[in-house]
Amino acid sequence: MAKKNNETLQPWLLFLISAILLSAGWMMKSFPILIFLGFAPLFAIADQAKEKDDFWINTEFILLTLFTAFFAAYVFNSNHLIAAILHAIIFTLAFLAYSFCYQSLGSRLGKFTIIFFWLGLEYVLLKLPWRNESVFLADAVALKTSWLTWTFYTGYLGASLWILCTSLLFYLAIFKGKLNIPFLVLTIICLIGPALASYFISMEGINRDQMITLYTQGKSTLGAYAKQGELIPRTAAWISVLILLLAVVKHQTKKK
Repeated sequence: MAKKNNETLQPWLLFLISAILLSAGWMMKSFPILIFLGFAPLFAIADQAKEKDDFWINTEFILLTLFTAFFAAYVFNSNHLIAAILHAIIFTLAFLAYSFCYQSLGSRLGKFTIIFFWLGLEYVLLKLPWRNESVFLADAVALKTSWLTWTFYTGYLGASLWILCTSLLFYLAIFKGKLNIPFLVLTIICLIGPALASYFISMEGINRDQMITLYTQGKSTLGAYAKQGELIPRTAAWISVLILLLAVVKHQTKKK
């Protein structure tokens, strides 16, 4: 059923849907609800890639979608054209890595792996000297501080995980065949739940400046956060390395 649905929705159509949703999400930062749905079509494109022997298939659609999204994040300012291209190339690697690993590890590898790779790449950017100029997915919801008080516990990039998980559930609800009501309900819960929970947390969430300060100066006045930093993307980065190593070993074994 999933295969039939993905053949019905051509890659160019999935690209258009995703590009519109992600761009609108970045442009509507006062109410960035669409950013939570925008990655679902990209997960569907990744489905088409894994069904072929060539893990590069449809990469151009993912790359173009992410370029459009990051260019929108820079408010389509031509001064940031190169930065948008570089970000698109970097985060396309999350989908390429998934497709490559799927060729080696098979159906045991779920779509959540893409989230690991994406968050791992965000952590790599955070550790690089140009972290201050980098765009993180969490930046799309940065203005909605009332939704993000729980980031005091997860770190700023916990919001990136929130966005990606909601999109993954939306993909499972809409793009895997006929409408899946249970996954649609889970999508709504994942979208609304953290925002509602924020109203019951008295702490102030971690913002981008506090994250950048910690990773630039190596210190923070925020006790627990100073010790753990961005725990979620750091953990995702290590898991990503392990998955890639396992896939490479499996690939080499198959060759023999």
